[in-house]
Amino acid sequence: MVASAGDDRPSVRISKVAGRYLLFDIDDVMYLRRHHNICSVFVGTIPQNPQQNIFMGLPVELMPEEARVLVDKKVGYVVDDAAFHPARLSALDDDARKRYLQSVKAEGRKAQLAAAEIKESSRPKNIDKKKKKEKVKSKTPDAEEEEVPSGQPALDQSSEADGDTALFAPPPPVSPISTPTPNKPPKTLEEPPEYAITPTTSTLLLLPPPPPTNPPSPAPSIDVPPSYALYAHLQDRGYYMMPGLRFGCDYNVYPGDPLRFHSHFQAAHHAWDDEIAVLDLVAGGRLGTNVKKGYLIGGAVSEDADAGFAENGRGAQEVKLRNVNGDEVTNPNPNAPRARAFTIEWAAM
Repeated sequence: MVASAGDDRPSVRISKVAGRYLLFDIDDVMYLRRHHNICSVFVGTIPQNPQQNIFMGLPVELMPEEARVLVDKKVGYVVDDAAFHPARLSALDDDARKRYLQSVKAEGRKAQLAAAEIKESSRPKNIDKKKKKEKVKSKTPDAEEEEVPSGQPALDQSSEADGDTALFAPPPPVSPISTPTPNKPPKTLEEPPEYAITPTTSTLLLLPPPPPTNPPSPAPSIDVPPSYALYAHLQDRGYYMMPGLRFGCDYNVYPGDPLRFHSHFQAAHHAWDDEIAVLDLVAGGRLGTNVKKGYLIGGAVSEDADAGFAENGRGAQEVKLRNVNGDEVTNPNPNAPRARAFTIEWAAM
């Protein structure tokens, strides 16, 4: 299920912002979805409709388990943006600073052009409304114009009564001759200045140098939950995983892309020596069967259990890794802790 990608691709840059692991590059998102079974969740608002939370956009928020898997496989590296941004700015020379400012202005120009296009697309509707109002006004003449018959000038009664005296009145004062003003050049429409934007990430600081292929030192630590062993165990076998809070578990496990497949398992983590209540097994098994899923439990194998498996000839070196189709594959993540998983189905329903 996992397609192999070329080694010449640079590592994926994972931005750590306020303890959250985010991806801002759509190419990285598509690459991880196609080649590494990682979908994650879009958490950014859509600029055209920012007051809704049904259809989301970039950035993509990774679970800590996903970020740890990418780092262990040397596919990505984590950068703490709060520390990287000021350090990178202080290390830039004059030419690099100019390039950075030009890139920021280019982003503002793009935003200004997008806003101008939206304004231009909404303008014809307003013009049509104004034309309709002008036509309605032209069809309704004033009442005074209707009373005056055509071909006769409209004279006031006061002007008729004072006609004789007006003949002997002194002439009105002559106004001074006004010199003609030179024609002013037509006003040219000035282009509005580009928007002043504030970069929310340090992505623009990576230009012109490309992202490094090796993680920066020191790399920020990734705090993963205890269920990381189960996540890595399933992810190495080609499964896609999404948060499973909606079904009362840790992960929803899919045999392929969630846009194409229904989830097969609801995975819940338990430590190797945990005492699992029978009521939890019954509730999870019945819920999983009711929503057409298998209830999967698993966790990291303890050292004592691993030693016992080795005595019986079933040590870690004897375990063969197989993918979703049952084909034997090499372990892509040898740094992950060894784990085992079991599936429970409620056959009585």
